[in-house]
Amino acid sequence: MTSTSTRPPERPPESLAELLDALEGRPALSVEADLDVELDGHRATVVGYDDLVALDLPSVPALVSLARDRPVAVTDAAALLSTVGLTAELRVRGVPVARIGDAAVPSGLARRLGLGPVELVPESPLLALTRRRG
Repeated sequence: MTSTSTRPPERPPESLAELLDALEGRPALSVEADLDVELDGHRATVVGYDDLVALDLPSVPALVSLARDRPVAVTDAAALLSTVGLTAELRVRGVPVARIGDAAVPSGLARRLGLGPVELVPESPLLALTRRRG
């Protein structure tokens, strides 16, 4: 049996504002992920559980490279993540260094650095540099 819809197809959102409007009122997302990825030649892992998606990078230079070449403005990413009830956490060698999205509490340091709605954990890069994997 084949059915044909007479409803015209919806056009996709053309801007972040349209996307946020389309997502408003929908239930929060829940993510489950366990991936190995390569970003600019750096091997990284992505782990998602419930409302948190964590990107774990192998080194501080990999974090700097990702921050320099980010594909989306931090404010846009934070707004989108908050709208769908998700938080993204950046880690270096398992140590959280920054969070954006729903559960992030923007830090004064991030605002002074012009990073927008980002929660920074200032001591984390030092911990990541000195931490040894077992």
